[in-house]
Amino acid sequence: MKVNDFERAIDALGTDITIDEMKLHHSYVRQVNAHTDNKLVVWDEYGRAFSASKESERETFLTEGKDSNIIGMSGIAVARDKSFDLKFE
Repeated sequence: MKVNDFERAIDALGTDITIDEMKLHHSYVRQVNAHTDNKLVVWDEYGRAFSASKESERETFLTEGKDSNIIGMSGIAVARDKSFDLKFE
């Protein structure tokens, strides 16, 4: 989907969502990061939503760093949240 498709679908949710970042690949959206007053929301390229409360406790996650080294990063775990799923026209 294109940026305009995601923006229209997010607006159609009718909630006060602020888009923080859109990650693109060849002008197609691959991921959208956004927030509301109390939630962090992430959408994948299909419009499936994942969210976390801003009040969630930070956890340590392992990820691959530069030169394929495993590093620990601090973050908030997200869970599937169908209430924020996007519907494209």
